Amino acid sequence: MKFAPFALGLSLIALPLGSPALAAGGAGADQIEGPTSGLSMAMTIYAGGITIGKVDMDAKIIGDKYHVVSNLETSGVVNAFWQSEIQASSSGTIDGHALQPVLYDSFYTGHTEKHQEVSLTYEDGTPVRLYANPPYSTTGYEVKPEDKKSTFDPLSAVMYIASGVGAKPDNPCSVLAPVYDGRRRYNIELTKVKATTVKMDNGLYSGPALLCSIKYKQLSGFKPRVLKEANFPEIDAWVATFPSTNGGRKFAVPLRVWAKSQYGIIAVIATSVKVDGEKPRTSG
Repeated sequence: MKFAPFALGLSLIALPLGSPALAAGGAGADQIEGPTSGLSMAMTIYAGGITIGKVDMDAKIIGDKYHVVSNLETSGVVNAFWQSEIQASSSGTIDGHALQPVLYDSFYTGHTEKHQEVSLTYEDGTPVRLYANPPYSTTGYEVKPEDKKSTFDPLSAVMYIASGVGAKPDNPCSVLAPVYDGRRRYNIELTKVKATTVKMDNGLYSGPALLCSIKYKQLSGFKPRVLKEANFPEIDAWVATFPSTNGGRKFAVPLRVWAKSQYGIIAVIATSVKVDGEKPRTSG
């Protein structure tokens, strides 16, 4: 059933993933001083109305430092043929409208206990340093060194979008995140379609939001056949903004991300959202 990889891929666009809290990524974040704001959320992944997985994220900004941890796990019938679990973390700095990753780690467990660990280390003036265990070959479809410059790891891309760092103040859906995940280079671009009012069926939120379109553009690092056959459908999202009580920041939160496919509607729906530990207020 090919809808499973596509559905999980959609969840990675909603909350791009990649790593567990390893090494320096987690330790330093608790010792930094300064205004603290945080966003935590959980989402459920559906394919054709069937639950096939869950993804969650916990992000904190302390002073000019950020730290993000995320987990994705498949569930239900999909585990019979495409079981996956990804633990992810990333840390870095925010300076005005600039975001700079420092360390990214990822650990993937697949069907039949297949494992893959990937780390990306960023240092000033040097290329992104990749560690992969087990090593993997990209011979014939490498990402060029110049294409890795000024890119984000998947979770730093989340922070770039969700924190509003890369968007216009009045339009959180005016942002493009260039991503290099250690193997592939792609862009995630959000565009505002219109202002709208939403009422979620699960009662999580009702009130003003934006209807936004999301484009996922593969650039390099993919096998030629994948690039040739890639035909991603139009992706839509409800995005609401919630202010933090600390630091004057507004978080852009995807409440529902969905796409029509030959397998039916693939959707990733928020089931829990907290900003600075509090549930967002609704207007009705």
